Amino acid sequence: MNLGESIQWISEDTIELCLGEPVAQETLICVEKISQWIHVTRPEWLIDYCYGFGVFSLVVRPERIETTTLIAELSDILSDQASEIALGDSQVIEIPVCYAPEFGLDLQSISEATNVSVDAIIDLHCGRDYRVLATGFVPGFAYLGETDHAIHLPRRDTPRTRIPAGSVAIAENQTVVYPRETPGGWHIIGRMPGSIVSLSKDAINAKLQMGRLVRFKSISMDEFLTIEAADDPG
Repeated sequence: MNLGESIQWISEDTIELCLGEPVAQETLICVEKISQWIHVTRPEWLIDYCYGFGVFSLVVRPERIETTTLIAELSDILSDQASEIALGDSQVIEIPVCYAPEFGLDLQSISEATNVSVDAIIDLHCGRDYRVLATGFVPGFAYLGETDHAIHLPRRDTPRTRIPAGSVAIAENQTVVYPRETPGGWHIIGRMPGSIVSLSKDAINAKLQMGRLVRFKSISMDEFLTIEAADDPG
């Protein structure tokens, strides 16, 4: 990777690193390395950072960092063979999901559109691990990819004005969990019990961080209610 060509200033305090294809293993390894380096060293010139679909954004104190210095530091990080990361060895975050009709509002319409049975849709959704490709929209919202090609669908023509918190949905080649009630145009296939994110006035604690692996596990309505009750702080 030619870092000189991959780095650009997009505002007076924001730098973008174009790392490559969003789901390519090489790109995700670069993201992991840079994220770990930031977590360990906490550069004094860095204010904030985020990653999304092949682009790593850095909000910086421009008076404390020069492009040439950043290129040199990143080159050392990305070329360090001792810090190679095996993505397949990452800990998998398991998310229980109840696909009952009460929660899987669009399962039947997805089945009709794809000619895949409801049971098969659930099996396909649970049958693979997903990588967190980007985060955003609202705190704790993560874009996970890729879903099985058999259940790829565009977003709904008419978005819903209210999608319940915990709803699990699919669209295009991705799947998501809605961390809180919001509008949305994804196809809803189930709901997870409990919460995917906790908020306080000082911090956002999101379970799904960039690059993490996620797996969905089908549970019954009774299991959903049991987990939901245990997670209820009241």
